[in-house]
Amino acid sequence: MSKLFKFGAASLSALVAQGALMASAEVSYDERGLVYENGAVTVQARGAVAVQGAWYEPLQGGVPRDGSEADGSAVLIAEWETSSGLLFGVRGEFDTGNTQIDDFERDELYAYVAADWGRIEAGENDGPADTLSFHAPTIGLGQVRGDFARYTGSVALLSPYDSRDALKVSYFSPPVNGFSAGVSYSPEFKSNEDAVNPTSRIVQDEVYELGAQYIRPVGNWVAGLSAAFVKGSADPVTNRADIESWSVGTELRRGKMIFGAAYVDRGRSALRPTAETENEWNAGFGWEEDRWEAATSYAVTSQGDEKDHRFGIGVDFDVTPHVYLRTDAVRLVSERPGIENRDGWVAMTELGLRF
Repeated sequence: MSKLFKFGAASLSALVAQGALMASAEVSYDERGLVYENGAVTVQARGAVAVQGAWYEPLQGGVPRDGSEADGSAVLIAEWETSSGLLFGVRGEFDTGNTQIDDFERDELYAYVAADWGRIEAGENDGPADTLSFHAPTIGLGQVRGDFARYTGSVALLSPYDSRDALKVSYFSPPVNGFSAGVSYSPEFKSNEDAVNPTSRIVQDEVYELGAQYIRPVGNWVAGLSAAFVKGSADPVTNRADIESWSVGTELRRGKMIFGAAYVDRGRSALRPTAETENEWNAGFGWEEDRWEAATSYAVTSQGDEKDHRFGIGVDFDVTPHVYLRTDAVRLVSERPGIENRDGWVAMTELGLRF
């Protein structure tokens, strides 16, 4: 056989293989968004735009005000599964919305690998203290830890004071008899780092997060328990205390019902070293249907003799598979020794389009 014929046969085989690969590729559009699948490779892309309106009265009282926000978001996920069962992926979430709602961070970008032995994540995303903790539900626009803080007040903790979406490396174990756990390490967590006065900044080094949860059926219910702990070291220039925060939580589900509650001890995490310690109780009840879900929640945060109460109710309704309506109402009450209680409220509605 001549070299020319060998080359031609090899080229023809490559073209046939390439054609078969292209033929196996599929592009679809469903609830996941735009999906490209080609053998072991899957790429998902979806986005959303929303308009939000609010009517509110700040804690200090006065004439009710109104406000509005317009947000856009996009999520991109790319995954590749090897023949040995390893799953490699990259996930990015980008949001034009307000990124500074009491240390909220909406943007995430991280890579991961998963197998029977668990999952490793590296990048900017939430750690196990947040993702494995049970607490009051946040259906709608977040209720007691939600978008109302755009307009007035401060949000509940729900789970330990943690490193938010700071750059970190995390490991999550696979569920074994209902038990799973996770650990993460972040070299640095920053908030308000551009403040001219260094004592207005939050800079915590070497932040460790531990989280665990246990889930099992109990009669007609599914019950869950969680515990989480976070530890970090404050930069001395900020004159703030180290992070040392923990929580325990529970969740009960039966059919369409869900109940969640937690106790959070923030201590003096990222507060002044001489500040009173802070703790919180939160609880809530929710109901989930095919096209809508609703919940009510309550949280009380205590710091010395001062207390902040938050009462929330929220609804999330799918008008169509691509159009949704969310609404929240949150009542705020602030107790301070020696003065009359201050209160306020926020009512919000958001109309969004998913694509």
